[in-house]
This record gives sequence, structure tokens and C-alpha cells, in this order.
Amino acid sequence: MITDVCAWTGTWNTLDAPGDVDSVRAGLRVYGVERIFLSPLAAAWRPNPHIDNQRVYEAAGRYPNIRAVPVLDPTLSGWERELDRAVRHAATPMVRILPAYGGYTPDDLDVFCAAIGKTRLALAVQVRMEDPRRQHPLAQVPDVRVEKIADLAQRHPDLTTVIAGASTAALRNLRDKLCTLPNLYADVSQADGLDALVTLVDAEITHKLLFGSHTPLFVTASAVARVVNDLNDKDATVILSENAARIFRV
Repeated sequence: MITDVCAWTGTWNTLDAPGDVDSVRAGLRVYGVERIFLSPLAAAWRPNPHIDNQRVYEAAGRYPNIRAVPVLDPTLSGWERELDRAVRHAATPMVRILPAYGGYTPDDLDVFCAAIGKTRLALAVQVRMEDPRRQHPLAQVPDVRVEKIADLAQRHPDLTTVIAGASTAALRNLRDKLCTLPNLYADVSQADGLDALVTLVDAEITHKLLFGSHTPLFVTASAVARVVNDLNDKDATVILSENAARIFRV
């Protein structure tokens, strides 16, 4: 059973693709994705991203195979209430932050992460939403530095931290930290380039990799294909399902 830890619902300003909950869910299930960790796309551009979390809570309430992954902004007053809401929602395994869109860095998050570390939730730190080559010239959003995310995980060993949307090169260069920090993981939603997954498996970090499709911004079929076509069955199963089952107990 495939678990997708990086799926989205909503609209994106540079992409015309069906992003409603039913379309996203149906499109993922066609390719065998049965567990969907869902976040709201519109949160990236909202002054208050918390407004959009209701969409994923409602989706998780309608469909038992959807897990709500709300977007939190630690720079806003009231983030504590939004975190408490996530904790109280049984179908929420993780919260997500978008530092590049919120104007902060992982260096600013110690109080926030300490609070999450006292809960059962994991934290996904989004490195990028969109390939820089596709960004509008007047809306350039730089990647979050993965080294900063690793440092954050090192400072908060009780917090399961997921690097979300990093490139293949960034993850390969972070190999030593991924291997030595037991609470640090990464999704492969934006692992790019020829033999990207093979490169990461050869780096011996298979046990730290989680499947993510980045649907609907990316094509679901391609996300699944690069795992099942490029890897042997054992490594593919570890990334597609076993790691998520172990980390999130799903």
C-alpha cells in the first residue's frame, strides 16, 4: 500500500490542473496510492495560511485514507491554537511549514519546534514548492537550505523532521546527517534528474526516504514510475510504504 506524504489540494497560480480533493484522491488511487497526506496549496500565498487548513481537515473527515497535514506559520500570533487543533485531530500525523513563503528560516523555529516536540506530530519543512525555472520572474522564491533543516533536527531530537521537496543533489550532499540523525527523514517529491532515486539508494539512505508525489503540481504517474521502474522491488517497497508505516504508524 503506497503512502504519499506530499500531496496537495487547491489551486496554484501558475498551473491549470484539477486540485480539488476528489480529483487529487482519484488521481492518486489510479496509481495505487492508498494513504494520502494532504496539505492546502493556497496556504503558500496567504497572509494567514491557517485559514486554508479547514479544507484538509474536512477531506480527512470524509475519506479514511486521507490524513490532514495542515500548514502552520510560526510567525503569526495564534500558531499555538492552530497546533493544538492539529494535535486534537486524530487524522493528523504531521504539520507542514513553508519558510520560504513565510519569510523566516529554520534558525527562527526553536520555540515552535520545542512545542511540536511535546506532541505526537512530525514536522515537514518545505524546501521548495516549484522548480525555480518555472517561477515567474517577479515571484522568485529561493529554496530553504537543507543544512539548516538538518541543524534544526539536531537541536530538537524529540521531533521527527521531514525535509520536503529537496533536490537530488541536496539530499545526496546531506547523506551524513540523514544517516546520523535518527529523527531526520526526507521525501523524494522533487528528487530530480536521471537515475535520481538510484543515486539516493546508492548513497545508502533508503531507510530515510519517503514517497511524495507533489500532486497536483507534478504528474502522479511520473512520481510513482521513477520508484517502481528504477529500483528493485525491495527498495521500492521501503520507500513507497514501509518507511511511512514505521515512522507514522499508518
